[in-house]
Amino acid sequence: METRDAILNLEYSEKMKSGLIIGTSLLDQLGSLRDEELSGGRRILVGYLEGLLREIRIAGNVLGSNHYVDLERKMMEVIGRVQMSQFQEAQRSFSEAISLATTSCQSSMNFLMEKKLV
Repeated sequence: METRDAILNLEYSEKMKSGLIIGTSLLDQLGSLRDEELSGGRRILVGYLEGLLREIRIAGNVLGSNHYVDLERKMMEVIGRVQMSQFQEAQRSFSEAISLATTSCQSSMNFLMEKKLV
């Protein structure tokens, strides 16, 4: 791993992790909505997740890492589950996506710590 790639990966991974945590909070809010509110809330959450998915694709293009392909697939799974109102399964998929982002973040952090840059 190159230092530049480790720094970029750390930055993108932290951004993805933060976005995913916000997404889980938004998903939690859907539980209190009914009827038209639920439908609108679901559309808003899907729009947010699609924006996050675009950010994941940008990170993957910048870094050329297979890790972001896995994260992209997981995000597509989350979006599909939200669209089908499978909220518990979506929460589980969110957790898996956060784990992927955290693992990537940790590997970059370890590399940068070994180089005494962090």
